[in-house]
Amino acid sequence: MTSPSVAIVIPVHNGGRTLARTLEDLLSQSFSDFTVTIVENASTDDTLKIATSFCEKDPRVSIEVGIDLLPALENFTRAVKIGAAKGRYFMLRACDDTAAPDYLEKLVAALDADPSKLLAAGATRLVGGSKGERMKRPDPKVLRFRDGYSSGQIPRNLTFPAEWIYGLFRADAAERLLKRWNELGTPWCTASYAVFDFVIHDEVVYAKDAIFIFTEGSGSADRYGEKTFLRKLRRRLDYSLGCFAMRHTLPKVGAITTLRFLTMCWADSRRKTGYKLLGFL
Repeated sequence: MTSPSVAIVIPVHNGGRTLARTLEDLLSQSFSDFTVTIVENASTDDTLKIATSFCEKDPRVSIEVGIDLLPALENFTRAVKIGAAKGRYFMLRACDDTAAPDYLEKLVAALDADPSKLLAAGATRLVGGSKGERMKRPDPKVLRFRDGYSSGQIPRNLTFPAEWIYGLFRADAAERLLKRWNELGTPWCTASYAVFDFVIHDEVVYAKDAIFIFTEGSGSADRYGEKTFLRKLRRRLDYSLGCFAMRHTLPKVGAITTLRFLTMCWADSRRKTGYKLLGFL
């Protein structure tokens, strides 16, 4: 049986400081049947120079050059479309993150073993932040959410790493991923919002030994996070109601379970956005 073709896509703007390390990490993965496309978004630093040097060293690497600077959401959308068109499976990667050497190998094996799943994801090791190195793993209940929902068992929070957005997707998942990605209208917390769809439908296969290494301190909260109470409230409502609306894609349940689902969505919006309103909501 031939190995599946995997398309890895890196949307990047001014990522010259860390891009080389990320590319070196990818090219040293134990699974080698993949391509890397650098989706260059009108960088003004040496991003393009570094990307070009890797293209010259490894034929698996290519560049999609952007002339006009795109907003982050649009460049992500561009990256997903490129990945889904190039590979049977696709993976997104930020320009400052890495992974264990067998990360891709384990995720490919997980998707190969279960055709019913659309996303393979693992644990996340957080590095570089003020809290020190630590691990993020999902609550086991989220891996059987649909069954629990049908029986009225709703977790208080839908606990899974937002970094699952950097897992391995089937190309067939691209349309749904992009639909969710563009609903919130802001990059902040959109990763969790998009992955929510696959979690509640039990379409994620968890490869517990596949370790993704996420570098904290990128400043995304400062760039994209809301600053005023009213805007934070609006984002909490957008997140909560957007997730709650997905009940229509789940089995029919009674009023109590529906209310628990709404409560979970509201609580989850606080955990994912970090917006704690009035000190208790």
